[in-house]
Amino acid sequence: MEHKMTILIVDDEPAHAELISRSLNNHRTRFAVEIKNSLKEASIYLAEHRPDMILCDWMLPDGKGTELIYYEEVYNQFPVVLMTSHGNEELAVEAIKSGALDYVVKSPETFANMPNFLLRAAREWKHILARRQAEQRLQRILLQTVESLALMVEKRDPYTSGHQKKVCQLSCAIAREMQLDNETTQGIYIASILHDIGKVSIPGEYLSRPGKLDPIEFTIIKTHPQVAYDMLKAIEFPSPVAQIILQHHEKCDGSGYPFGLKKNDLLLESRIITVADVVEAISSHRPYRPSLGIDAALHEIKSNAGTLYDSDVVQTCLWLFNTGSFWFES
Repeated sequence: MEHKMTILIVDDEPAHAELISRSLNNHRTRFAVEIKNSLKEASIYLAEHRPDMILCDWMLPDGKGTELIYYEEVYNQFPVVLMTSHGNEELAVEAIKSGALDYVVKSPETFANMPNFLLRAAREWKHILARRQAEQRLQRILLQTVESLALMVEKRDPYTSGHQKKVCQLSCAIAREMQLDNETTQGIYIASILHDIGKVSIPGEYLSRPGKLDPIEFTIIKTHPQVAYDMLKAIEFPSPVAQIILQHHEKCDGSGYPFGLKKNDLLLESRIITVADVVEAISSHRPYRPSLGIDAALHEIKSNAGTLYDSDVVQTCLWLFNTGSFWFES
């Protein structure tokens, strides 16, 4: 049995909806048409049905057609084509920026050609979905590669096994609570889970020594941000991952390393990872001391907020722990 292409028309002008419906019904391709005259009616329909495409009027009695694109039932699931009676370049740009697949101006010619237009749009949507799937696959491969690289450090330094993972957990929780965008948060994820990768160049006995390092040994330890930067700078990550890692031991007052940068010269992503790194390190066991506990870790960042650590990042971190919104996973 031939598959019908289901079109949801959302338009409060019955005459226009009827003209489109007739044009589709007269075409050799079989269309199934549903007509709704408001965003509310459309949302009720979409809660239980899955159309192949949505034709939505720009202005409806209960809102703009662009609002439909962000309904949970619609977002990234169905292509939406917006329609208007009076088109211009500004509206066209707004339609595409809003996430619409396309934009058409209502006219007898547009209605008559609607079947062919929708078939072309459906083909374009298939290409878009295929491209998204390819991008998602590459994204998974990237993250798997990043996580494999992070394991290199943990294999050499069993005493801090899980450190990078826990710093990543807290860094991403802070980023989400600060409502940073997805791209920035992803950059924080990658940078935080790789932030100690430069330690692959540090002699293993320095990393596992139970006693205090001498000044020369500590100077060697302090090279790991630069080593990480040199290792990663040529990789085209979506975010400045190498730069973020290079700065993760800098402090807002300029007392950090390797360059003694101050707050205004530091990336926000680096300031977030710095706080997460300190909290995890103090609250966990290390070869040279037992765990000092989470209370000591939170006291450290609170006492030095605005000097060593970014005040907004510290405030967000404290809120996460004090409200029970975050805890380290083992």
